[in-house]
Amino acid sequence: MISATGDNWFRRVLPDILAFGLGLGQAYFFKWNTTDLVWSLWLCSLVTGYLTILSALSGGAATGIRMLRQKEIKKTQCLPAILIGLVVGLFFLGFFSLHFCGFHAIHSVFLRGFFPVDGMPSDGFGAAFMNPPLLWVLVFRHLLQPYGLFLIPALIAERKQVFSPLMRAIEGERAFKPVRSFAAGWLAETPDAKRYDLGEAMSRPYINVVRMHLLIFFFGFCHIMKIESFFIYAVVYSVYFFPWREVKGWKKVKGRKNKRI
Repeated sequence: MISATGDNWFRRVLPDILAFGLGLGQAYFFKWNTTDLVWSLWLCSLVTGYLTILSALSGGAATGIRMLRQKEIKKTQCLPAILIGLVVGLFFLGFFSLHFCGFHAIHSVFLRGFFPVDGMPSDGFGAAFMNPPLLWVLVFRHLLQPYGLFLIPALIAERKQVFSPLMRAIEGERAFKPVRSFAAGWLAETPDAKRYDLGEAMSRPYINVVRMHLLIFFFGFCHIMKIESFFIYAVVYSVYFFPWREVKGWKKVKGRKNKRI
């Protein structure tokens, strides 16, 4: 029989294990080479990172709406506050769209030189630098069909970082409150989760960019050294994508329980 604590931990970690298995399974089933792995990671970095930015901005909007509904706020103050909030929100949306998408567009130029994809422009997506809509058009045209399925395990694995900013704002508390349903348990944080703030949410996509691109560089190094093998990919994937934090959290919870006993 599984305890309540063990049951909560199992519900949190099960999606991560499934995502880890799906990611490796796709690479093995489709017999992906280094080029496939590199571009699938690049695609995941762009999509999950941009969704995190949208989630953070949406969370900020939800927080602003909740503040305007407070009794202390006069009706005459609502319209100016809404206008200011729209201007600030659009500014951040435009800034991070240009910066985040532009970074990926430039990075694609270098990747295209080392890992060409059939049909992709010779400069990668360099033509879309400072043009986020064009970047998304080119990405959907050239990468969605071969690597779109990899977004499923990636979004499952990164669900906390992607969706938590909005969920926390909706809950109306700085610390995310896990709910009891199984589906919501997929988004639940570990008992030792840090408190959330907007700065953390906006920096998370860039942290993931560094992590993903270090993995890309490693695969490129393996390709140059001709030491490619599925075992190496599996080991590196396990370092980056296996839910080690959940395992660590489980050990802490188990240790506290043993102390009580």
